[in-house]
Amino acid sequence: MNKPRVHMPLLPARLLALAAVALMAHHPAALAAPEAACTVKSRSERVVVMVCPASTTPAAMKAAGQAACKDKTGGCNAWIWDDASKAPMKAPAVDTDMPKTTTGAARAVWLNDSQSLMEVRKAR
Repeated sequence: MNKPRVHMPLLPARLLALAAVALMAHHPAALAAPEAACTVKSRSERVVVMVCPASTTPAAMKAAGQAACKDKTGGCNAWIWDDASKAPMKAPAVDTDMPKTTTGAARAVWLNDSQSLMEVRKAR
C-alpha cells in the first residue's frame, strides 16, 4: 500500500534570510551567545586570561578576544583556554612570563595588534 506523498516547496532564500533577521531582532542573545559564553578570568596591562567552552567556534573566540582587548593600547594578547583549571589564576605582565605548562594547554591566542587568532596545536 503506497502512502500519498506530500510535496512541500522549499522556502525561497529571501524568505529564509528575512526569518533569520526577524529571529535576531526578537532574540539578539541568540547571536551573541558564543561570545557571552567566554569569561575573562584575569587581566594585566598586556595579557588577558580567558576561558571559553570547548564548543566555541574560532569566530566566537575572535570576537571574544577583540572585546577583551578593545580598550587596550600598547598591545594586548588574549589567551583562551577551554578548561579553567588549566588557565593561570593571574594574568602575567607579559606573555613570556606565562609558564610553559599553561601556554601548552591553551586553545588559542587572540593577537590584537595583528587582528588574528592563532590556534594552539600540540606537537607530536
